[in-house]
Amino acid sequence: MDLSPLPPQPWWQLPSRVLGCGLAGLLVLVLARQAGLAPLGDALAAQPALVAAVLIFAVGLAFAGFLWWLAARSFALLRDPATTPAQLASLRELPLALPEGTVRAVLALIVGVVGLPLLLFSQALRLPDAVAGYVNGIIAGVFGFYFGTRGSAGDAQTARQATEALATTARAHEELRAQNAALTQQAADAGLPGQVSGALASLARQIGVAETLVETLGPALPPGLLPAGAAEALATARDAAAAAGRLAAGQADAGTLAALTRALAGLTGSTGPFPALLRAAGAVLPVAGGPLGAAALLVGLGWQAGSTAWHRWRAQVLDAPHDPAIFDAGSLTPSGAALRLAEAPVFARAFASRLAEPGFIAGLLDLALRDDAAARLWAKHGADFASPAEAAQGLAEFRRALLADRVAADVTPAAVQGLATALAPLAPSADAAIARQVLTAAGAAQAPAVQALGLLVGELRARKLDPIATLQELTP
Repeated sequence: MDLSPLPPQPWWQLPSRVLGCGLAGLLVLVLARQAGLAPLGDALAAQPALVAAVLIFAVGLAFAGFLWWLAARSFALLRDPATTPAQLASLRELPLALPEGTVRAVLALIVGVVGLPLLLFSQALRLPDAVAGYVNGIIAGVFGFYFGTRGSAGDAQTARQATEALATTARAHEELRAQNAALTQQAADAGLPGQVSGALASLARQIGVAETLVETLGPALPPGLLPAGAAEALATARDAAAAAGRLAAGQADAGTLAALTRALAGLTGSTGPFPALLRAAGAVLPVAGGPLGAAALLVGLGWQAGSTAWHRWRAQVLDAPHDPAIFDAGSLTPSGAALRLAEAPVFARAFASRLAEPGFIAGLLDLALRDDAAARLWAKHGADFASPAEAAQGLAEFRRALLADRVAADVTPAAVQGLATALAPLAPSADAAIARQVLTAAGAAQAPAVQALGLLVGELRARKLDPIATLQELTP
């Protein structure tokens, strides 16, 4: 047994204890003499049996002190923080928590120290022959047992080693069985339980999107935009998911998988609320790889956009009111604004003769980005328009052209390629040019389905529900 060394004791501790014991004995003798008791030597000479009794008592006290010292060392070891749990477990298996063989050795010493003097001086102590025979038998028995045990210690050690080897082998077999059980469980997970878990995860995603469409946005959408059975399909999916979720591990069967599959088909098929909205929006957008491709690409662009790019995407799709914050400082230049002016027919006609004036485009750009641009435009250039309504129309066209240019700049080929890969086979042929066409068409169409799709993306971003995985599960 590997035991940690005990902390060192002060050098003066043991000598002081010995000195204290000696002084205590002298004090007892002095007190006896002061009390008028007969000297101890006279009493012992008169009664030899008393001598033996005193010696035995003294030897017993000595061994008791020795055992107390050993126990104190053992308790110190138990209190030592460095003692490991394995060492504590080994100590619990030993008699009195002492090193193996200590108790046998102490018993043999007691018998030898007490019995041998009694046997050698039996005549002087006037012990009967029968008592001397008993003492002789006890000494012989104890010594024979002790040395016989010591002689067989090698066999006992061999037996212990064999037992430990068997225990190690048993533990190895147990670990092997545990590994086999784990592999069996993994194989089972790859079967029916794994299919049920996958179907339940897919259904949870589809339920999140369907809830947003049917319950959050549904009351505000135009009638007929969502399929008639959308609410019933959502309720069926919730019931199937709840029933599967209540099952304990290993209780799911083929019926559970079939119920989940039917509920999932009700949300991901052509009559599901999300696919129906995508098809309605895709009908007014350029097709990018299939009936759902353009709408799926539009959703993906809005989902992956950064904070400022997202606000531009929303303004483009929803035709939101003008917000100067969506234009980064320095992103609009007079030369770029001159190109965008050609996409605003009212401004192009009204200012055709003034485009060559120095600083005119820069001034018009600064005016168009202000919150009170309509009033400033009419006050400064009212003579160029037939009415305030025409001036406001031209301002809206110019702003939409500027916004479309910035939204198109947000579309990078790498981002579109990543979306095309993630959305295959819905939009496998999408590239940056097609993505920009989709965004332009979404802003120009202003169809209820496209605006509903824009609202849905906003809700999904707020709820942190990734629509990409949901789109991948839809039926093309």
